Amino acid sequence: MSIGYQKWSSFGASVTGPGHVVTAKSNQDAWSSFHHRWGDGVVVSDGLGSKSLSNFGSQAACIAVERAAKKFSEVTIAAEVSEWSKEIVQFWLDAIKPLNPRDTSATCLFAIRLQNGLMRIGILGDGCVAVVKVNGEVIALQDDKNDGFSNMTVALGSRVDTGSWMVRDIQESECRAVVLCTDGVSDDLKDVSGFMRGFVGVHCQLSRGVATRRVREMLDNWPVPKHSDDKTIACLYRLAVDNE
Repeated sequence: MSIGYQKWSSFGASVTGPGHVVTAKSNQDAWSSFHHRWGDGVVVSDGLGSKSLSNFGSQAACIAVERAAKKFSEVTIAAEVSEWSKEIVQFWLDAIKPLNPRDTSATCLFAIRLQNGLMRIGILGDGCVAVVKVNGEVIALQDDKNDGFSNMTVALGSRVDTGSWMVRDIQESECRAVVLCTDGVSDDLKDVSGFMRGFVGVHCQLSRGVATRRVREMLDNWPVPKHSDDKTIACLYRLAVDNE
């Protein structure tokens, strides 16, 4: 009997940061996952703290990515990044109506299993998307906060430059799991690759329910003192299936 990897599952959690608890603000992060015959995916979004309705924007980002993924699953096996990003923005604008895009800006991170054997990962804004490959290698996409503009976050809005997205396609067969997290988590990671390998190694062996509970406990007890930001982490991973 051999072990194969055929089905994809997901888990994740999002907690309100201490800063928002004190001010009685809602969690501005959001995440979602989907599993369909045409593809699987996970989305994470962080509403910009300076925007009054950004919690709606982050929820809309989750809706937009799934709608874009479904559309392209029906018309092409791998749309160009420019087409992909434009559709996400348009679906996001549709989802936030009648709210003003200026009040609902949010980041957008995703991992989508496409029909042609590819895993497409992408990020707009801050946070981190990391692929943990079968061989243990970690490929991470994240914003560069050493470029002098760490206080300026690119986000979904009425106009988004295609070049602001970081997108990469990886062979599905090479992927063990993809981990996505908002900057409330990623900013505190000194060793991104080590954290991601350890996170996948520990949580992807558990049932979805147990993994979700443990992730929430981890975020509730985040060890960095005085860190007030909302925190979200989600994972898309392959289930081991016995092949007789």
